[in-house]
Amino acid sequence: MRRGFCVIKQSMRKWFLRTGAIYGIFFCVGLYAQTPPWPSPKPPVSRPEAKKPRPKQQDWLAVAQKRLESLNGIKTQDAENADFKNLLERATDLIDQVKSSEGNQFQYGRRILAANAVLDAADRVLLAMKTEKNSGENDSRVAGFVLQGCYFRVRQADYFAGISGDKKSGLYVKLAGSLYQQGRSAYDAKEYGKARLLGDASSSVVFALERMAQAATPDPHIYK
Repeated sequence: MRRGFCVIKQSMRKWFLRTGAIYGIFFCVGLYAQTPPWPSPKPPVSRPEAKKPRPKQQDWLAVAQKRLESLNGIKTQDAENADFKNLLERATDLIDQVKSSEGNQFQYGRRILAANAVLDAADRVLLAMKTEKNSGENDSRVAGFVLQGCYFRVRQADYFAGISGDKKSGLYVKLAGSLYQQGRSAYDAKEYGKARLLGDASSSVVFALERMAQAATPDPHIYK
């Protein structure tokens, strides 16, 4: 008798579990059917700057001329401004070359890059004059890393000067070497901020020489 009740009890439990599972499935299906669909995503709004036209070549020249005028209006101490003045003179020469090559897009683009690189170097020299001493360990590492790369860039200056076709290319080589040496001296004096800026300035001068060399080689060799 007791065994019969146990069998009936187990059968009823299985029936209730099976029935509950079936009703649960139907409930979930009905709930999903009543849920409103997710709204479709809207297309992203285009950025305003993406609609701006690319600057024209004349705009590049105008920007470089304004930068040069602004830097020419800055007065510095005679003991510190020798390289700064030389950089502005080199930038003036390059801008004149840019004007004379407006009919050649390749040369125009390379020479405007060279002019802006020299102006960048002048900016960094100017900042280096105003930089205070900083002996932070992290600043030491950054300045050392910059000067290490600058050392190899300066060694490339003679090569680029030789193929640039510019009669004053030797002045760029001297400027690059002078700025690097000043950066090394600043590093030894624990003026790490100044050392980094002068290293950047030196590398910018070599970058200008490289672009001048490219401008003198309108049909560059292709290495396979």
